[in-house]
Amino acid sequence: MSIPTVLKALSSAGTAMKEFGAWKARARGDERVLIAELKDNLHYLDLVAEDGVPLREVIDKLSVTEYKKLANRGFNFDSIKKKPIENYSSLAGTDLAPWPGKRTGELIESIYDKINELKIKFPYVEKNRNYRWGTRVNNIRKRIWLLLRHVRG
Repeated sequence: MSIPTVLKALSSAGTAMKEFGAWKARARGDERVLIAELKDNLHYLDLVAEDGVPLREVIDKLSVTEYKKLANRGFNFDSIKKKPIENYSSLAGTDLAPWPGKRTGELIESIYDKINELKIKFPYVEKNRNYRWGTRVNNIRKRIWLLLRHVRG
């Protein structure tokens, strides 16, 4: 898996979890619930990507519940970080290259869209190799790392 330099430090589970803790310490109210859900989701995705746990074992544990609650209540995800995503030079030429300049809410929506898509499709087409489940898991992880880097900056 190719990880942009700006995200390399966050690719270790311990560092990412520390970043979640720091973010949660700064957050208030509804944002804290979202952070907890994202953190749990990253734990499960890390089990698949790093520890070889089959996706079928964790798919039902991945959650979009809190995100959907907040979205239905009209929560402004851009309020988490008002500035757009920075143009980190190491994102150029990667699958994250389109993200600089986009809003925080767009990134969060994308993360949850990808998780929801996994939860919907995987049980029905688990054996279909066209879906490259490992790649999909890693793409979600990289977006979560980008979000962590963005809210830290």
